[in-house]
Formats: sequence, C-alpha cells, structure tokens
Amino acid sequence: MLVINHLNNDNKTAEELFAATNEQLLQDAKEWPMRTTEKCTILSVFIATVAFATAYTVPGCPNQDTGIPIFHSKPFFLVFILADVISPTLALTSVGIFFSILTSSFPLEDFKIYLFKNLKLGVICLVVSVTMMAVAFRATIVL
Repeated sequence: MLVINHLNNDNKTAEELFAATNEQLLQDAKEWPMRTTEKCTILSVFIATVAFATAYTVPGCPNQDTGIPIFHSKPFFLVFILADVISPTLALTSVGIFFSILTSSFPLEDFKIYLFKNLKLGVICLVVSVTMMAVAFRATIVL
C-alpha cells in the first residue's frame, strides 16, 4: 500500500505542523500523567511493602515441633497464600511499569499510544494488587 504524505506550503506534514504549533500544549499535557505516575509509584511501593511483610506473618502460629503453620489444612489458608503471592507480584509489576513511564522521553508518537496504554496497565495492576491484599486480609480474619 502506498502512503502519500501531503505537505502544506511550508513543506510540513499535518503531524509536523501540529507538533510545531502545539508545543506548549504537549508540555502541559505531559504534567498530568507524570504527577499521576509519581503518586501511583509511591502507592505501589507501599502496597508491595505491606504485602511482602504479610507474607512473612503467617496467620496463626507454626507448630513448635514441625514448623508447619497450624492452619495449613484449612481452605482459607490457601486463599491467603495465593492472594499474598499475587499482591506483591502485581504491585512490583506496576512499579516497573510506572518507572518506565517516568523515564520515557515523551516523543509525540509515544505520547499518543504508549503513555496512556502503560498508565492504564499500571493502574490495573495496582488495583488488582490492592484487591488481592484485601482478599488476603479477609482470609486471615476468617482463619
């Protein structure tokens, strides 16, 4: 397929003209995702820290003779373990995604596609991580 770039009288394509005339708009538009990403990064690190700490605090206490947790045969113990593994994993994944956004140079092409796709993916990972942490806490209450 043949693609023709139409040029104006100044030999600029529509995209080049838009980038040149709206440079300030692009700079202003970069501020919102950067602030959002910074705040979400801090929250993701906090969630990962809490979820990681709860992984070492097994509900109940271990059997003094065997070291195996007392609740290991209960079904909600498995729910706790699975939720507590998923939560820090997704929180650290969202931290990585947010760091990739923070270190991006924000060219116009990335801004249109890459930035908001990754921001949405990072927020989804963060929300699922918080949900899994809540599931783990509820499982400990049931135990």
